[in-house]
Amino acid sequence: MNNLNLKGLFFALGLILASMTVSFSQPGGPGGGGDTDPDPIPIDGGISLLIGAGAALGAKKTYDLRKKRS
Repeated sequence: MNNLNLKGLFFALGLILASMTVSFSQPGGPGGGGDTDPDPIPIDGGISLLIGAGAALGAKKTYDLRKKRS
């Protein structure tokens, strides 16, 4: 698979993921959008794990690059 096809695949995947977040969003609460939900969902539902995984991947790639240059 050449580089152009790979970029197109990632672009399409990004569009699909972005549209999924819009389609699964919840409507506002009744009566004007106040905080009426008795059981709120935490915002951090895994984003911290993704950030940590990205930092670990970046650290590994940096380590491998420095090891290769030495």
